Amino acid sequence: MATLKDVAREANVSMMTASRVINTPDKVNLKTRQKIEKAMAALHYTPNVAAKNLVSKRVGVIDIYIPDSIDLSNPFVMHLIAGISETLSKHMYSFLILRNREKDHICDGYVVTGLLKHEIDDFYQYAQEHNRPIALFGHTDISEVDCIDVDNIAGAKMATEYLIKKGHRKILIVNVDEDKDYTTDRLEGYQLALQENGIPLSDNSVVYAANNVKGGYAAAKDLLNSRNFTAIFCATDTIALGVSRAVNESGLKVPDDISIVGFDGLGHQLLTTPHITTIQQPIFEIGKMLAQVLLDRINGEENRISKLVEPTLIEEHSVSEN
Repeated sequence: MATLKDVAREANVSMMTASRVINTPDKVNLKTRQKIEKAMAALHYTPNVAAKNLVSKRVGVIDIYIPDSIDLSNPFVMHLIAGISETLSKHMYSFLILRNREKDHICDGYVVTGLLKHEIDDFYQYAQEHNRPIALFGHTDISEVDCIDVDNIAGAKMATEYLIKKGHRKILIVNVDEDKDYTTDRLEGYQLALQENGIPLSDNSVVYAANNVKGGYAAAKDLLNSRNFTAIFCATDTIALGVSRAVNESGLKVPDDISIVGFDGLGHQLLTTPHITTIQQPIFEIGKMLAQVLLDRINGEENRISKLVEPTLIEEHSVSEN
């Protein structure tokens, strides 16, 4: 079995340079790195990850914290985990999905999502006590926490402006009934679009619902009693599915009678007819980014990352001209 010494000899470099290609490849110039990687392939050399972790006092495991209030079969979760896994596997890291903090689990750091506003500070304190870094899907003012989020304000504004451009003036929002940053941001984006287009915000234009199909269905049933609107912006596609079902069951049609725009773009928008126009979050890509940011922090990166990722509009057939 080939050793690192064999690789260094084959590539005509020092042991230290060969070691850097395994541990910190970005610090080795491209030409040298390619020569060493070619030598590894020729000798069928496999790095001893366990020995590397032992020397660095790491366990090679990342915990992905997803609160038990979130269904793991949710497309958001599946896309996020797939993105995280894509990056971790390239660095020979494994992961464990953590649902609560009742028992401490040894790991090198956390990718965290789904926290209520007050829970972010609480989780940060927990991570500090264990001397482990955090990469947060969301945003926070805590200077030591790396965070990446979708620009929910811009996305909600985009959705509402799309309805306005189609001629709609009586637009409601069915928001998620949770105290999370994204729910506040999506409401703000909706309100900004109305304000910038001179459309007054009425007292009954904001409705809250559970983030599931039943929640959207129940909210729409109540709203359809008044019919003082022509369009609904749903803060998630899951809610939009319920709203669409309620509209169809009432004898009305989407989009002829009521136009609908959702938010997520992860597949749920295709589960009803017509397909729902939606704002798409690049969750898979964000998962990859979060994992890379956390690994960089574990490897000594000191500069904090705080990034917003722009969503995009997917135009389907749930909106008509008004």
